[in-house]
Amino acid sequence: MNERPPPFLGHDGAITLVAALLVAALTLGIAPGLAVLAVRRTARSAPELPDGEPARILVLGHRLEAGRPSGEFVARLSRALGLARRWPAARVLVLGGATSPGAPTEAEIGRAWLVAQGLDPARIGMETRSRHTLENLRNHRDATADAGAEALVTSRLHLHRALLMARNLGLAPMPVAAEASLQPDLPRLLGEGFMVHWYLTGRALARLLRRRAWLARIG
Repeated sequence: MNERPPPFLGHDGAITLVAALLVAALTLGIAPGLAVLAVRRTARSAPELPDGEPARILVLGHRLEAGRPSGEFVARLSRALGLARRWPAARVLVLGGATSPGAPTEAEIGRAWLVAQGLDPARIGMETRSRHTLENLRNHRDATADAGAEALVTSRLHLHRALLMARNLGLAPMPVAAEASLQPDLPRLLGEGFMVHWYLTGRALARLLRRRAWLARIG
């Protein structure tokens, strides 16, 4: 019998969400506002190439559209493909599970896209069990034993949160932006800012309450 996956949000996620909303209210929006500024700063300054040659190129998945990669996912995959061609020894790892029961995983669809573009299937690995960014990175960390420089490819507005989570999990990836430049998208910017604020609030609360199980999950 297959194990039922844990709830997407979970008890601790609900508690930290309430805490994040309270902090936002008590600070009159200043706390999430600062997170928005940090997201924008990272998005504007993110490079299109890693600082050095990567051993692995990590590609964060994105919600599929009718079983096909979204435009945002294609941008990430295209950037990873360019890096893979620039560094032929690097492996590509696509991260992303299924967002609905019975659906293909983001990693499977991403791998198929890369293969269709001519990338050697032997160079492509997959992480298919995760449902969101934190699980993407945690599952990758737990499954990767060998050291080596890693490039992390994702959308510009997603990079700040992804790097924050990766570094708190003990990873040290080199950031790479999927898009050539930052395009105006205020709703997405505000949403990413709140997600960063929620993550930081949850981590601070876990440390304050000494909840080791929470910290083990979020870094």
